[in-house]
Amino acid sequence: MPSIQIHKLAWIGTAVGAVSLLAYLNFAFGWVELSRRLSLVLAFSIGPAGIVGILGMTKRLAARHDKETLNVGAVFLIIAFSILTLMLTVQQALFAEYHKAALEIAPENTSTLKQTYSLVNQVQLGADVAFDIFYCIGLLVVSRALLSVAGFPRLLGIYGIVSAVCLLGLNIWTFPVGPKYAGALDLGPASVLWWVGLIVLNRRVKNPGSA
Repeated sequence: MPSIQIHKLAWIGTAVGAVSLLAYLNFAFGWVELSRRLSLVLAFSIGPAGIVGILGMTKRLAARHDKETLNVGAVFLIIAFSILTLMLTVQQALFAEYHKAALEIAPENTSTLKQTYSLVNQVQLGADVAFDIFYCIGLLVVSRALLSVAGFPRLLGIYGIVSAVCLLGLNIWTFPVGPKYAGALDLGPASVLWWVGLIVLNRRVKNPGSA
């Protein structure tokens, strides 16, 4: 692929990656209250935006490292963000139907509704764990590759490896639900720092032979 195309793809990946990070952080910490429709649009865009961002950044990184290793990590991350989109759509569909049923159901049937919802809700909780499995493996592989990428500090790769191993370990330990639903420490937001570092450094470090 010509260098100009790689450059453009990297810029697109950086932009959509930054947007998806901001959307994720807003959902995680509730900084800004948004309308339901806008919240849905942002939630459903995180996965596709993440995939575009991954393609752009790994394409540029491949110019400075063995692309096969990076491609393996990118594949796992792409699968992870695909699962994330599935999880979010199922989650929001369940939430919407539950709240609709709660308004219409007779008071004496509320307990049955809650029990049914709790059981069906395990589907999206299980998908959340599946997302974390592929996400952590992808994060681990790409972070391992970063240890030998010219211009990248080893600290970023080490941080990614440690956060991926800890997050994956917590997900296995608290299965069948994710750590945040089991009352354990949620390290998902901590991995955002790795993405911020990757976005910033990937834009600042020049490819070999570039002007």
